[in-house]
Amino acid sequence: MVKVFGVGMFWPVVFSGLCLGVLTGCPGPGDRFIPHETTSVSKQGKNVCFNITDAQDYQPADIGINPRGTPSKEKNFNFSPELTIDDGKLCIPPSFYHFPDNGRFVVEYILVSKKHEDEPRKFVVGVGMNNEQVYNFPLTDREIARPYGSIQVSE
Repeated sequence: MVKVFGVGMFWPVVFSGLCLGVLTGCPGPGDRFIPHETTSVSKQGKNVCFNITDAQDYQPADIGINPRGTPSKEKNFNFSPELTIDDGKLCIPPSFYHFPDNGRFVVEYILVSKKHEDEPRKFVVGVGMNNEQVYNFPLTDREIARPYGSIQVSE
């Protein structure tokens, strides 16, 4: 005997589809994975500066400077930094944040643009300080979102 797909199977299939859509959500522009960018750090006078390639009209919308290993719930962020990008550099003066002479920090910031409202840029940079010298250090996959298959650098 052959069963024919009928009304008895219609509602369970529709209900299953609706539940699946509600539980997983619908794909949309907010679902795109955007990897973080990183950049080089340097010191200009007493300022710690980050190079921003293709800066255009991007400006910082928020910034977090935390010692490496700070748990996510304990990180501090400034959502209205009074910092600007000049000549392709985002510089942090000691009056905004004083980096101790020795230590490693993870600096996270988001740049926004009026021309490219839907394209914020997210940066994560490993910044090391050693006797007033500044240097970059490689970040782990827990500290930065990278595209699948990117080159990993060991410390």
